[in-house]
Amino acid sequence: MATTPSSGSPSSGSPSSGRLTADAAEALVRRLHREVTDRVPVGRLTPHLANGLRLDLPGRVVRGLADFRRWYASGRHRPLTGADLALTDVEVRLLSPVHAEVRATVTAVRDSARASAQGSARGGPGSEQTWLVVLQNGHLLVRTVSVEPLSPETTSPQAALAHAA
Repeated sequence: MATTPSSGSPSSGSPSSGRLTADAAEALVRRLHREVTDRVPVGRLTPHLANGLRLDLPGRVVRGLADFRRWYASGRHRPLTGADLALTDVEVRLLSPVHAEVRATVTAVRDSARASAQGSARGGPGSEQTWLVVLQNGHLLVRTVSVEPLSPETTSPQAALAHAA
């Protein structure tokens, strides 16, 4: 099992490269997170979602593509993403030749444009997200996403120091 901490910018592989790499899995997660944040048409998202899709969100489980379309149309994306949330601390584990687990902290930022330019300007609590990416028929697809809210204590500088110790 390979574990790859994110360098912040995937350098090789792509979501449609036909093989599963840590960089390609991370690129797919970052792209889908950004597209949900930007509220692109649902038709641009669904080709990257696997049959048997499951989103475990706080207070709601989304199952399958039809349920995903309803959830997406509702505009209740906040548990997964939002205009003021950014993916940080991304780590990818290759579980097999066809499965990757992408773990990320999603943190509120004060100014999304400025945070992107600076790398990360952390604000309030966000969530820990785990994305399972699968390779099917030469395409990388998201099979599951699990979202666990962070408490303010786990995102404070003191908590980060305690966690590092």
